[in-house]
Amino acid sequence: MKFTAYWLFNIVLGIPTPYVLIYMIFGFYGFMAPSSTEQKYMATGALLLYLLVWLFGNLLTLRKEDRTTKLGMLALSPLPIAITAYCCFKLIAALS
Repeated sequence: MKFTAYWLFNIVLGIPTPYVLIYMIFGFYGFMAPSSTEQKYMATGALLLYLLVWLFGNLLTLRKEDRTTKLGMLALSPLPIAITAYCCFKLIAALS
């Protein structure tokens, strides 16, 4: 059950990943003009919030595991996120 929650959390977290990455790229580098300082701070805040949700969500779902299992599963967690993000990005590209 706990590994089901882990996989489900990472798959669901992968859905907004393309939006977060696009927002960060536009926030850091700008779209049609150089970005302002406020936009850079907003992009940095989005990155930090995403990383905090990722870290605390994974640690919460793996709270009863031993240390080596936690570290291994944390190292493995970008895989389902990346697969889901790739599928969502292809879906976004196909619909736009």
